[in-house]
Amino acid sequence: MLKKSNILYLSRFAIIAAVLYCIPVAFFLKNEQYSQTWLLYVGNALFLISLFVFGTIYAVKKSESTKSYNGIIVTILGVVFSCVLVFLLIFIFAPGIFNIGSSKDILQQTPAAVGTSNSQGILFFLFADAIIGNFSAGSFSALLTRSKAEEEKLPG
Repeated sequence: MLKKSNILYLSRFAIIAAVLYCIPVAFFLKNEQYSQTWLLYVGNALFLISLFVFGTIYAVKKSESTKSYNGIIVTILGVVFSCVLVFLLIFIFAPGIFNIGSSKDILQQTPAAVGTSNSQGILFFLFADAIIGNFSAGSFSALLTRSKAEEEKLPG
């Protein structure tokens, strides 16, 4: 069972990963053209790198095999924190997205896949990237660092 102090300790790393993810998202939202979707993937890469660094540092500090699932816990906390931060960034940089009805004046130059008939397309795109992209990146990082830590423990 996870202790409250352990979750607080792990949430520090999740907040760092979420903030690093949200830096390119802020640039994506600030542009108002919403066409530079590659910035979202740069954010996923920063999330991956930060969790990989956490995993390698944590694997060196802790030698118990029962602590190997903390990478997944940090990933889940990081996804939750990144969704909250994306929601706040949307309120700061693009508050008109939440208007009811058509928002063609806000979403003029969005990519073709998003559509301009309503603003839910860009919201779905941002939250899907925050959830699916960050969970995939964090899980990959957790598995990579876990296997690396277990490899070092093998005799021979």
